[in-house]
Amino acid sequence: MTDIAILPLALTVMLGPQILVGMLLITRKDPIKSSLVYSLAILSTLILTTYLYYSLVKITGLHLASVGSRPMIKPFLIALFIFLIIRSILNRNKITEPPKWMKGVLSASLSKIFIIGLCLIAFMPTDVAVTFTVGSLLNSESIPFVSAWPFFGAVLLISFLPLTIYFSLGSNGSKYLEKINNWLNTHGFVINVVVLIFFIFLLL
Repeated sequence: MTDIAILPLALTVMLGPQILVGMLLITRKDPIKSSLVYSLAILSTLILTTYLYYSLVKITGLHLASVGSRPMIKPFLIALFIFLIIRSILNRNKITEPPKWMKGVLSASLSKIFIIGLCLIAFMPTDVAVTFTVGSLLNSESIPFVSAWPFFGAVLLISFLPLTIYFSLGSNGSKYLEKINNWLNTHGFVINVVVLIFFIFLLL
């Protein structure tokens, strides 16, 4: 897994409901505590799910599958990301406002915020695809799992962006975050598509 692939993968993990929830947490009465709990949930779940897929690929030997002398893992991953691109484009007009569960973030307990972070990373299709991709690439290049730490670090840094804006802009930060939140809610798919296309280019 090349260093240049880390940022596109990390962006793909966080662009969507993941970063939107982080921005909503800044508007709570306990923005720092809730944001830290959320980031902890994201990081721990990301490491766990990536390790599970890494182990699954290693045990099954999926990274060794080939047709003739050509390995099949990269064509499979490219097809997977093309599917996600098409899915993002087709669903772009269906997202007009945050879902009801997201609005409940403002009043959720810290334990529920942790569960929300866990579910977003463990079950969102794009995040499942990314963690599977990282696990597969580590195996295909015979790289130990611990070498994925730059990817985990990049995701953690992105998850801290709302909190960073909060500290940088103070009370005005919430206003800017709300505008960014609204834009990402309806146009975030554009960034996601660009990032996925870039990653496909890296796999070719």
